[in-house]
Amino acid sequence: MKPHNNTADLLALARQSKDLDAVAIALTKHADTLVKEGKLSEARSLLEEEILLHQKKMREYDEARCTQFVATLCRLEGNIDDAYKWAMRAKQLAGHSNPVIVAAETELGEISFARGDSVSAVTAFGNAINEGLSAGLLPEAQAVLRRKYALALSSIGNFTRAASELAIAGEQFLEAGNVTEAIRSKIEEAAALQSAGDYVFAKRIHDIAKHMAVQEEDHKAIADLHLFIATQAIQRHDLAAALDSAIEARTESLLAIAPDSYIAAACAISDLADRLGDRLVAYEALVVGWATLGDLSGNDVAKALFSPKLLALVKSWGDKEFRKIKAEYEEKRKFELSASVYN
Repeated sequence: MKPHNNTADLLALARQSKDLDAVAIALTKHADTLVKEGKLSEARSLLEEEILLHQKKMREYDEARCTQFVATLCRLEGNIDDAYKWAMRAKQLAGHSNPVIVAAETELGEISFARGDSVSAVTAFGNAINEGLSAGLLPEAQAVLRRKYALALSSIGNFTRAASELAIAGEQFLEAGNVTEAIRSKIEEAAALQSAGDYVFAKRIHDIAKHMAVQEEDHKAIADLHLFIATQAIQRHDLAAALDSAIEARTESLLAIAPDSYIAAACAISDLADRLGDRLVAYEALVVGWATLGDLSGNDVAKALFSPKLLALVKSWGDKEFRKIKAEYEEKRKFELSASVYN
């Protein structure tokens, strides 16, 4: 007889047993499987069924846990209003100083971001941190929350407080042995300090992050740091230095296979080269970027990101000039390809 070893079979067996506790456990397990398969709506339906079971047993904590999960699924499905209602219900049921209230407040923060309400996001993430401290949340989990809180603070212009939270997050990641995320926190801290106008301290934090990234051979972090340097150079109106840093960022992002950093670097190179009058480099950065991202993420994604940038160049330069630069690039490529054959 074939063993029942998948969550759908286990749920069917639990239903046959009519043991409500067994059904509730099986519903959670199968919902988790469905989420991993991307079947969010089906998973949500199972969790809503489980909520009714917990209500019958008057288990508010378990009801709160499932309710919070439903809120997250609603948000991921794009149903923000229902997500908010479920998250608020989870918050009311959860009580205080436990993992569910932390998750509920965190979800309310994510929902606030989705609504474009940064003020409410600050409140929710701040509440999540406070509840987490009371509940004995591990340092690494606290650090994750602090980064979200810092993003919300930055969104309302409170860069100094954001930098302070990121500094704590970085130390907590290091305490947990997660050097990669500690470096990310340092990079974000430097950016927040720069936005706050504290350029000297921002440079100091940047240098610490760079030292850590080089030691760890973290090419994505190094790429992001070069983008940070490029931003600083632009603010000094040193476009040539900014272009050099953006080129370095592109190289490091390729070593890291980091599409987001690569896109940022390629677009920065194009914009800076255009402003410096080098239209061939401006065009080349986007065309090569399209091809490279196409290899990494598929042509549809690459087209969606780079096609508007190229169309903007057509509008800025005019069709005749754009075609001229395009022809120059194609001639250059032919020469490079023929040279590589003979070498």
